[in-house]
Amino acid sequence: MTAPDGPIVIAGAGQAGSLMAIYLARQGHDVTVYESRSDLRRHDIDAGRSINLALATRGMVPLIDVGVIDQVDAITIPMRGRMVHAIDDPTPELQPYGQQAHEVIHSVSRTDLNAILLDAAEATGRVAIEFDTQIESVDLQDSVLRFADGRVEPFGLVIGADGAGSRVRKAIAEMGAGRYETEWLDHSYKELTLPPTADGSHLIDPNALHIWPRGQFMLIALANPEGDFTITLFAPTDTFDKLETAGQVDAFFDAEFADFAALVPDLAQQFIENPTGPLGTLRASGWSYEDKAVIVGDAAHAIVPFHGQGMNAAMESARALHRHMSENTDDFAAAFRSYEADRKPDADAIADMALQNYIEMRSGVIDPDYLAKRELALALEQRHPGHISPRYNMVMFSTMPYAEAQSRAATQGDIIAKAIADPTIDIDALVAALPPLPQLDPLADPDALTNS
Repeated sequence: MTAPDGPIVIAGAGQAGSLMAIYLARQGHDVTVYESRSDLRRHDIDAGRSINLALATRGMVPLIDVGVIDQVDAITIPMRGRMVHAIDDPTPELQPYGQQAHEVIHSVSRTDLNAILLDAAEATGRVAIEFDTQIESVDLQDSVLRFADGRVEPFGLVIGADGAGSRVRKAIAEMGAGRYETEWLDHSYKELTLPPTADGSHLIDPNALHIWPRGQFMLIALANPEGDFTITLFAPTDTFDKLETAGQVDAFFDAEFADFAALVPDLAQQFIENPTGPLGTLRASGWSYEDKAVIVGDAAHAIVPFHGQGMNAAMESARALHRHMSENTDDFAAAFRSYEADRKPDADAIADMALQNYIEMRSGVIDPDYLAKRELALALEQRHPGHISPRYNMVMFSTMPYAEAQSRAATQGDIIAKAIADPTIDIDALVAALPPLPQLDPLADPDALTNS
């Protein structure tokens, strides 16, 4: 890969930024990463605002690329399905994600995963990370970064992995090369903690994603290796506005999530002390400026967390950006254009599917019509494994482009809806006529994955 005319810098040391630093360092480049926050390996940051991550196939592939998958695997907890806690049923029901051995998602600490990637970046010997360093603005005309402390540093290439509030994206837009907008939901979230037992074990099954669906809102729980669970309440913003006192919080949870509330003695205190976060989808076009700047991850396509794909999509985009840069070594401007043409349709598709999955999670998983369609889909998958796969599985357990998964899922949904409405339809013939599925388990041959 040809070096740009000046230093390579990355704004942001999260998953996407750290991963890009590793990829570039392995190509022989020296990289400086600027991170506004403190070093999370030495300081406790973002308490109460870090939604636990669901690591799926798209995120695992880049981790295999850069050689850290074994370290990450050691800190994850596999989840084989959704454990659904209905309000009128004391016995939760496990809905397996799939029927194949690889159809498992992994609960992982955002901080611990990020720490592994930071260590790997520094271990290359080519990556310098400056923490507590706030970029105030990006000057694309003069190719300099201006920092909050008044410092000015030059760059040859700046990669914006600086999240939904990206300074790099703002600079691209100010040059007339890009546009962006945020679509805010009228729902918010709050994170809580379910403590471990006295002996440090989990109070509920750790090998499932627990969901308490309640129609317009829901509670989810993901296990941590230390025996606790990260709990997140998603609800209309006006619901949070009405829960201001300990009495109001206790009454709400006793009415809606009594089995959960009984396990958390300090529930009201946690709820009042922890912040409430907004939820939104950021859509951007024009992801680069000439050969000087490009954005990746949440800076280009921040999405709501309801499909567990925000981090997975960000790391998959970092892998795609690296691939296009490797294939266009003498023309980064062309590389950036081809990267956006490749990834933007998929970014838009997963943004849409994440919003749709919120409705499914908070109400669909207990809807009789949904359950009937799911049962039929699983039966068809057994009979025609080469032609049909649930949308969730194509998104979570493959590297099929998101847009293709979205399109195939829509076609499959139409077929299943017709069969539910008219049982005399020869549904097997319709499914058999679908185009064959691509290889859905890329992890089956890890040696074939690396592009580093």
